[in-house]
Amino acid sequence: MTEQNAPAGGGSSTDDNDWRVTVRLREGGQAGQAVEHLSAHKVEGEVHQRLGGRVMVGAGDAGELYLYTHAGDAAAAAQQSVAEVLASHGFQADFTVERWHPVEEEWESVDMAMPETAAQIQAERSRLDAEETTESLSAGHALFEVRVQLPSHRAAVALATRLAAEGYSVARRWRFLVVGANNVDQAEGFAAAIRQEAPAGAQVSVEEVGPLLPFTAFDAAAGSGL
Repeated sequence: MTEQNAPAGGGSSTDDNDWRVTVRLREGGQAGQAVEHLSAHKVEGEVHQRLGGRVMVGAGDAGELYLYTHAGDAAAAAQQSVAEVLASHGFQADFTVERWHPVEEEWESVDMAMPETAAQIQAERSRLDAEETTESLSAGHALFEVRVQLPSHRAAVALATRLAAEGYSVARRWRFLVVGANNVDQAEGFAAAIRQEAPAGAQVSVEEVGPLLPFTAFDAAAGSGL
């Protein structure tokens, strides 16, 4: 992956590459060669000088190219520059422009309205929490997990007993605990509280399970001595 960092006069500079242009080459096996052409042409620097900010170019596992920029006009300029360079070397490609959604944490179509104010972001979080909770209840199990690895079996038993008494949904395997949660905010809140109660050396993380794979941590830990 290449990037252009030098400041440009008159342009804004930011590390927030919240816009992405996906370049899908119509013939396979061309991604590496295409990146070489783009680097030689200095597309990142060209867009940076025109609009400021940082532009990054990289290749994905599926042979796609990604252009990350700080704003919509920079994404449009990057797409135009890349299209011209690729066409000059005989490449055919399709382009998709997306924007990072700050609450859903996914790339979304630029047609989707994004929350901008604190109130809008909170409303979006509440909506997403409600959707995840409904999905979790429909699935019949928690779609998020707080995973806790303890330094000893005794510590795991003690923490599991204490958390269960406090009303958490806890499952334990040897030195490993899983606490279920219905949405990501609830899981993050549980994780913060559990970190306060867990002994030194405990590792606490939050994972999304999905509707079909409850308690996947235990499967992943099989044979590891946990």
